[in-house]
Amino acid sequence: MNRKQIIILVVVGVLLALSTIGLLLYTTKSPILQMVGLFPGEGQFVTPGENSEGGEETNIPIFVPGEGEEGDYTRLYELHKAPVAGVGFFEVKGVTAKIGKAKTSSTVTPRILSARYIERGLGHIYETSLATFSEARIVNETRPRIAEAFFGNNSKSVAVRYLEEEYGNELIESRVLALGTATSSSGFYKTEEVVLPKSVPFMAAAEDGIDKFFYLINGSDAASGTLVTSKGVKAGVFSSAFTEWIPQFPHQNLVTLTTRPSGNVPGYLFFLDTTTKALTRVLDGVNGLTTNTNRNGKLVAYTETKERVPELFVFDVVKKESRGLFKQTLPEKCAWSIKETNIIYCAVPQKISPAVYPDQWYRGTVSFSDSLWKIDTTTSFAEKILVPSEYRVSELDIINPVLSSDDSYILFINKKTGTPWIYRIVEKSPFENTIATTATSSAKILVQ
Repeated sequence: MNRKQIIILVVVGVLLALSTIGLLLYTTKSPILQMVGLFPGEGQFVTPGENSEGGEETNIPIFVPGEGEEGDYTRLYELHKAPVAGVGFFEVKGVTAKIGKAKTSSTVTPRILSARYIERGLGHIYETSLATFSEARIVNETRPRIAEAFFGNNSKSVAVRYLEEEYGNELIESRVLALGTATSSSGFYKTEEVVLPKSVPFMAAAEDGIDKFFYLINGSDAASGTLVTSKGVKAGVFSSAFTEWIPQFPHQNLVTLTTRPSGNVPGYLFFLDTTTKALTRVLDGVNGLTTNTNRNGKLVAYTETKERVPELFVFDVVKKESRGLFKQTLPEKCAWSIKETNIIYCAVPQKISPAVYPDQWYRGTVSFSDSLWKIDTTTSFAEKILVPSEYRVSELDIINPVLSSDDSYILFINKKTGTPWIYRIVEKSPFENTIATTATSSAKILVQ
């Protein structure tokens, strides 16, 4: 037997052995990692679990939307496999339509909800419909080194921030992009760009849906704050000799300014009226102070570092009093309800170790594994609404949470991976195309 024949026999033997092993694994249902979640994108690997009615092992496709005969969509879903710089909701409120003849017609107002997000690094902008979980890239542009993004104006505008090398130094560049209308030929949105000054340290998008952003500029001995729209309209509204501010933009007439936090330094919170330019002190002398103000500006969730852990409180601006919420977390991990002004949704670490907060969490030397809670800030009653392990998700360190307009969904980024996730808070989503489900082939639809 020559050398060539020996090689052929070895190859055939290896192939037969691999086929036998594969057959055994398939027939014995060995609990190896199996690919599920084939729509959309790349899917996820999960391990088989226990059947609730018996002991039989079965694959539970946690990430697959459209399960069941009635399309009961998954509740926890990773929208994209690459890290993103920012997330936001895009809602189409729909049109009013008449179905059937005039005497028996009914009126429906379909609403369509999507999640939008922009990749870190390349700056590609994507949209995922929450009715179908289909993902599409919506802007045919590449913007390298995107590190941070803020969606505003119903996600029709986005402020992007990236590093640009200039004369051997890296500077922060900031742009506000307006997403116009999709072209009929390509399907991509056109964009218009507003260039902001170099080295903007912090920005914020208006949270009440208007087309405005607030940005800070630090000079050698002072800081200034400016409002800007996606059309490039600017208005200066703030100046201060102190330069270390972190802004939030709860509504068009209110910007909050919190001193840059450290667990070892007392912090301060000021309210800036963007109409009168008046500055009001709200909180002071709080170690490790970070804040999150609700949309009407009457309640502030804040953290105070006590015994090397962050304690969550709420401050009533009208009554000028604080209440403990009995949770150890940071307000950056919270989102205020849009429907109920006293309700806040917070990611709370399941276990928290003593450290210097928020410093070490910002630097990434401390990481969390969160559950999601719904908290009534009036009574301090808290209800746990999400434990990731129940959905076969190992750990989520939740940041940048955003609620949909009816509080049915919460969109966020997992700090551990940088990827965007969506969780459906309600049992069944109200965001469905009711025309598609109500109209029949014989119905006549008249759009008003």
